[in-house]
Amino acid sequence: MADFILFNELQLKMDQLKEQVTTDLPDSKLAYVYCGIIEDFLLFCKQEPYCLPVDNVPKYYERVTGVSSYMRPSTECKKRKARAVLFIRDTLNGCGLARRYIYHPISIPETFQKDIQLYNEWQVSKGCSRSTIRTRIGRLKPFLIFIFKSGCSSIDHLDAQTFVDFIGTLNGHYSSTGKTNILYTIRSYFACPMIRMNLKFNPDFFLENLHTNKHERLETAYSAEEIRKVLDSVDRNSGQGKMLYLMMLLASVYGLRSSDIRTLQLSNIDWKKQCIKLSQQKTKRYLELPLIQEVCLALLDYIKNARPKTMDAHIFIRQRPPHVPYADDNRFAEKVRTYFKKAGINTDRKHAGLHSMRHSLATGMMSDGVQISEIATILGHTSPQSTTRYIWSDISQLRKASMEVMPYAE
Repeated sequence: MADFILFNELQLKMDQLKEQVTTDLPDSKLAYVYCGIIEDFLLFCKQEPYCLPVDNVPKYYERVTGVSSYMRPSTECKKRKARAVLFIRDTLNGCGLARRYIYHPISIPETFQKDIQLYNEWQVSKGCSRSTIRTRIGRLKPFLIFIFKSGCSSIDHLDAQTFVDFIGTLNGHYSSTGKTNILYTIRSYFACPMIRMNLKFNPDFFLENLHTNKHERLETAYSAEEIRKVLDSVDRNSGQGKMLYLMMLLASVYGLRSSDIRTLQLSNIDWKKQCIKLSQQKTKRYLELPLIQEVCLALLDYIKNARPKTMDAHIFIRQRPPHVPYADDNRFAEKVRTYFKKAGINTDRKHAGLHSMRHSLATGMMSDGVQISEIATILGHTSPQSTTRYIWSDISQLRKASMEVMPYAE
């Protein structure tokens, strides 16, 4: 934590911060917003002359966001202001500016961290991917927080009644699918030998016959014409536009998952054979896709005119410094949704991202009469059963399949 500094020194630090922000975001409206917050913070400090600048930061955060210090703001506008304040905090603490900020995260209680590490190692030994393990640990968080608040400081203190009480809290807070996913994950957690040996009761009775209604929520799908409008709405004169256009093509033409798009490397492109070769992140299945002309041209345009100069082998690199690959949990949903809105596509109560484009491809193929097994192969599903959910997203096909009710004559 920084010691007391004179206002002139504080102003110098803030000027340096503004210069860094302006350099990282040249000619950007966002840089203008950030610099405005930094200037306003200096004015705020003038009104609090007897406080250390670092002590003013949480107060100022609450003033500009309307929430307690470092909690998640309610609007995108306030999130931008919050990010600028976090820049100020890190600068005063002598830290570098972070690529991403998590607002006051709720962590798994420290007393369960060792168990989580054991579970993590067990999942790795079983060949689970990092993203799968991260998802499962995220689902365990509400369970472990609940039992900790109920007085369980370790898993061997857990009793059947506390476990039943937790299951009761899921009703009304999660869909049936969400609830079942959490219980599936807890069952997996209890199956870990190092966890299981410490349990004082048998949880199998509560975790048998778990069932989820996969069709509770319809998957989002758009028509081929709507997807084309979205693609045509992208400004391909900017580096960001060239990158997102290529990403959306990969999702809508090949049905690639966002994780496979994000992790694509230059070595995955076989220019001689004009194909894309990759092993999927989720299923580890090998795919070989023909490099059609539109994708090929978009790929060349992006690599030649938009991809930042870097030694990193990933195809998709952050446009803004630092020029590094995108984080594992980045699905580009917000960026892609912008173009759905720009194209005038109705997204009310619907998802609008790369995954929606993947679903739209599957639904379109099904409407064209492509067999489920072929769609499963194209999408990289390990089983055609995984693909059947797409049937339920095509209402027009369901209407065609419905039987006419014959009139009843008395």
